[in-house]
Amino acid sequence: SSNNSNNSGNDIPEMNLDNKYASKPPVMAENTEKIQKDMEKTKKELEKLKGFIVKKYPFTQAIGILPPQSIKLFIEEEEVPKETEKYIHLQIIIPEEKTKDISKIKLEIVKQIDSMKSSQKIWLHLNTPVDVWEMCMDSKFELTSAIAMAFPLYDKGILGALRVAEIHKSLVLQKFEKYVVSYVIAGSLVRGEAKKTSDVDVFIVINDTDVRRMPRLELKERLRGIIYQYISEATALAGIKENLLNVQVYLLTEFWESVKDAHPVIFTFIRDGVPLYDRGTFMPWKALLKMGKLKPSPEAIDMFMSMGDQTVKRAKRALLDIAV
Repeated sequence: SSNNSNNSGNDIPEMNLDNKYASKPPVMAENTEKIQKDMEKTKKELEKLKGFIVKKYPFTQAIGILPPQSIKLFIEEEEVPKETEKYIHLQIIIPEEKTKDISKIKLEIVKQIDSMKSSQKIWLHLNTPVDVWEMCMDSKFELTSAIAMAFPLYDKGILGALRVAEIHKSLVLQKFEKYVVSYVIAGSLVRGEAKKTSDVDVFIVINDTDVRRMPRLELKERLRGIIYQYISEATALAGIKENLLNVQVYLLTEFWESVKDAHPVIFTFIRDGVPLYDRGTFMPWKALLKMGKLKPSPEAIDMFMSMGDQTVKRAKRALLDIAV
């Protein structure tokens, strides 16, 4: 105490640990121990549930726990009670051909959860990959992002592929958000043929229309170098052992030239691609292709053939009217 009078108040005063904090460490330790026990119990229950689902429905593609911060998105989407925010939200993905059995599968899993008398309430989200792609088509990128970042309990490849693409997208947007027009996935993942070792085909379109101080070829090489560096970083953050991303970088001007020239690779990309991010550019192209407005393409041929059929029908009706 004598030193405190000479140090201008810079020393830390003594704390009366015996009186003020004596009771807290045991309580904290007790709470921590209880939390750990609850977590272990929940983990065992989830493992048991996973075993039941995979055994009964071996076609299951993925089972994951949705991030807690994203639950409000799903609750608003499905208009369910507010208290479900406190539940564990389990995302299950099954093949598209099993769509008709979703209600039956969900009922069986709910029965299993009830029979387990789980200490933690569980809310099920049962979807097919096509449902996930439809979210992207509707520009509900937050929902797809939440599914991609779900904690995987079981995964045949789709969750890992989505996760690494989502992380890579976030890194690219963080660096070039002003210039990224679209970040699109395609290939086996979208076709429903993805395995754990399958590549994830990614197309990134960069807006270069306002670039004047740098040759476009040099710009593309610089962008490509930075974007490719993010691949290994995204792979590590996603916890994937092998590099799954196969990234193609396009400038908007050259992409548009390829569309005008009916480049078959670009048409296939537009036809099959699913945007994880889009600033109102990729989806209009996709719609135009589907409408047969991008020529020449199978869609354009179908459009003209259907126009021919309609013309024949109109001609026959006109002849019938004349005869009558």
